[in-house]
Amino acid sequence: QNGVPTGYFTEGDEAVKGIPLIHLMNVDNLNQQSNPVKGGDGVFDFLDNAATQGGTINASNGRIFFTVLEPFGSHIRNKIFPDNPDLADRYAYDSLYSVTKAAAEQYPEKNKFILEGFYKSQSGSEINLNALNVPQGSVKVTAGGVPLTENVDYTVDYTLGRVRIINEGILSSGTPINIALESNSLFSLQQKRMMGLRVDHEINPDFRLGATLLNLHERPLTQKVNYGDDPISNTIYGFDLSYRTESRWLTKMIDKLPGISTKQVSKINIDAEFAHFLPGHARAVGKTGTSYIDDFEGAKSTIDLRQVNSWYLASTPQGQVDMFPEAAPNTGLDYGKNRAKLAWYIIDPLFYDKYGTLRPGNVDRNELSKNSVRQVLEPEVFPNKDQPAGTVSSNIAVLNMAYYPEERGPYNYDVAQGSYSSGMNEDGSLRDPESRWGGIMRRVESSDFEETNIEYLEFWLMDPFTEVGDNRGELYINLGDISEDILRDGRKSYENGLPTTAVVENVDTTIWGRVPSLQALVEAFNNDPQSRQYQDVGYDGLNDEDERSFHAETFLDIIREQFGTQSLAYQQAATDPSADNYQYFRGGNLDNDSRYSSVLERYKNFNGPDGNSPTDAQNPEAYPTSATSMPNVED
Repeated sequence: QNGVPTGYFTEGDEAVKGIPLIHLMNVDNLNQQSNPVKGGDGVFDFLDNAATQGGTINASNGRIFFTVLEPFGSHIRNKIFPDNPDLADRYAYDSLYSVTKAAAEQYPEKNKFILEGFYKSQSGSEINLNALNVPQGSVKVTAGGVPLTENVDYTVDYTLGRVRIINEGILSSGTPINIALESNSLFSLQQKRMMGLRVDHEINPDFRLGATLLNLHERPLTQKVNYGDDPISNTIYGFDLSYRTESRWLTKMIDKLPGISTKQVSKINIDAEFAHFLPGHARAVGKTGTSYIDDFEGAKSTIDLRQVNSWYLASTPQGQVDMFPEAAPNTGLDYGKNRAKLAWYIIDPLFYDKYGTLRPGNVDRNELSKNSVRQVLEPEVFPNKDQPAGTVSSNIAVLNMAYYPEERGPYNYDVAQGSYSSGMNEDGSLRDPESRWGGIMRRVESSDFEETNIEYLEFWLMDPFTEVGDNRGELYINLGDISEDILRDGRKSYENGLPTTAVVENVDTTIWGRVPSLQALVEAFNNDPQSRQYQDVGYDGLNDEDERSFHAETFLDIIREQFGTQSLAYQQAATDPSADNYQYFRGGNLDNDSRYSSVLERYKNFNGPDGNSPTDAQNPEAYPTSATSMPNVED
């Protein structure tokens, strides 16, 4: 009140007004002997091991546990001021529990609660200096400003960087101890080289010439160096001479001075030196010796979204009834009937092999020159980025997304026109492709963007349709809570929970297929390679043969009645009813088929979950052909 913490509410009825907040928050109900006392004793109930025994604090980390739900939000509103909504609105800090911490701090009129605590700790006699190989005699220890004597008041382990106080009087007095030291760096990130040359030439015993050359060169770890850490390449050179001789002429000249008579022969000694300093810098930082006052790029916090294995088949977007009416509750198989095929991948660098020895023979350079599959070099996206000297522009691993709105996506059983979809044509293509969608989703590790200072989504987008018509698509980016139930049935599908043999057991049946009924202990396939054919079958828990029988009545029979068994629609559907089969982008069968001279065609089924983790025994090629070694999981 008036800027001074009170520790209680100054308003409200008698049961609230003037009562300490720690009692109202249910963390003060005991006395110092841990006996219940009405109204508390005004002291926080220190009950340790709250995480395991239901106390109020974990002393090991200082974390407080309130025994009521949302003590500064709904508890104030519903328990402390249940009959006074005005006071509840004034004091309840609801945003503390509904938004991020950074956003909640933007309400200063609510941010009035203070929780303070104090603790004492006892330090040992040993103090770690956080340095190794400390120079002898460089450690200075003072107690309250008074210098202490080594080996009398303290000892130093210079190798391990540790000080031990041996004067018990200083330890027991509680006097603040201060330590100053010099430390040798354990690792040197900058390579240093010093070279010198000395030349002496004696023309005769009385005349000598000399020359000296010194160079100190530093090589930085990277081409980007901070101001003050500039790598130098300094050179200093110099010349010197020494000449001595006897001079009778000088002796005679001195003898002519009044009152001076010399008998010794005069000697002349001449010593001269010249030096010149040439400051310089290492060539690694450019001709002008560029250094950085502040590395703003290094301070940037980023989340890279290009990892293919971090993206998964998306569930139908919810909360957008006008665009995705099939996402409404209780729509059954209609939930997936507008999903079209979407492939996402990073093209393997072997396709860009300069000499063509690794590239499949039926993929030529004309194919690789198309915008949809061509190589993207770093200067094209970052033209102003300085390339290190002597390096070749690197290829950027671009995340490619290929959308086929007329082709059935995984777990789309659309045949006839209905309430949510337009059905398919006799050739198996989807009608009304403008109403279809394809999507992928992934988790973002850091969800508090305000705290981590993440402000925008940055990406480089290339239009691959520069040579075709004006048919445009739309890209939507949804950020928030997204359902992981790809096949909406309220059950978690995970391949490693499926049967390991042909015997179907420990599974439940849904409208989509089979889901495990047992809890998975680890996220990995069974160790027996023979079990992979029964577990690696996709999210529906069915292989192609099971799919044909499971979806006969709801899918295949309808196609047969509408188009006949000779139609392309029926033949495609019968081959893979759920449209979830996996195909690796390389293989002898692809290299000998002209259809797969297209890179897009090679990657079209790369994201199918059915069969995407083959074992070595299932792989006919001499190289690995699996997309992942992990089972597909709706999580």
